[in-house]
Amino acid sequence: MKQQAKNKPLVIAIAIAVMMLAAAALFAIEPWAAQAGRTSVSPKSSLSEYSWGELSAIAQEVSSAGDEAAASRVAARYGLCADDGSPDVHAVREVTLADGTTFSVRLAGVYHDERTDGGRSGLSFVFAEPAGEHAMNHAENGAEDEPADSTGGWAASEMRVWLNGDFYLQLPADLRNAITPVQKRSVCRADTRAESDDAGQLAGSAADWADETSDKVWLLSATELAGAIAANETAGISESIAAAYGAEGEQYHLFADAGVRALAPNTALACRANGAPTTWWLRTKTLEFGDGFWLVGTDGTPLNGLGEDARVVEDPTFAPDELWGPNHPRSVIAGFCL
Repeated sequence: MKQQAKNKPLVIAIAIAVMMLAAAALFAIEPWAAQAGRTSVSPKSSLSEYSWGELSAIAQEVSSAGDEAAASRVAARYGLCADDGSPDVHAVREVTLADGTTFSVRLAGVYHDERTDGGRSGLSFVFAEPAGEHAMNHAENGAEDEPADSTGGWAASEMRVWLNGDFYLQLPADLRNAITPVQKRSVCRADTRAESDDAGQLAGSAADWADETSDKVWLLSATELAGAIAANETAGISESIAAAYGAEGEQYHLFADAGVRALAPNTALACRANGAPTTWWLRTKTLEFGDGFWLVGTDGTPLNGLGEDARVVEDPTFAPDELWGPNHPRSVIAGFCL
């Protein structure tokens, strides 16, 4: 009994030492655990104050959030959007191309796009203003007054080659290093009598009419811009064509907040280039016609092209160029993901 009493202080001392070591271990581990998955980027007051490297680090944290709600909260912590994922329409960041051209971009969505290497991209950006002009497809001899078609849609377009090639290489190196390729689905078939009946109903399923591509820089689709497209007899959009368009992705938060809808004018989409109203391309091939792509008119209307001649007659400022073929250069409003 006396021996046990003598050893009691030693046992207590050992227990205290063990507890102190455990506390020290927790103290060392807790800061690491609290920061697990987080960046070392400090929140800033505006989008323009972040470098592309910092935005890339934030995008990776957003991407690893696990779901859209959690991702939105992460982005909101850095002041990039509201807690519900709604981006600040006034928040822009400038981009300067190698040739000196400068334009602005804004956040369009959080946790929206599917990365080519798996998972979701953290941040999706779109141009806030045109960054030049380019045709969707040039005619064989390069003449604007020669016909060009839209066979193969976005996947086979010259615009896609240019954006992911020459244009991409014009971007600053820090932005190129931050961009992550994403998967884009786009309607691709040329409408022929063999593929649709007299009422314009497409043969097969909606998925049969879309191709998937991996893109670093891309144009918006009609649904990414304007949301679900309803059948519209006046515009030549049948139920099956509307369903096919639905395969091209969901509307970005930025445009949903602005109330953008297909075939309806919206001042948020109206752009100017060189001081004049301008039209700009979407990547959606018009399934109603053999040789067209959707575009946005000078009054901010997402259009499939049907009836444009009448609109030009009624209001020449709507599309002052009066040329609607894929070979006609239009303003480029593109997007990319981090």
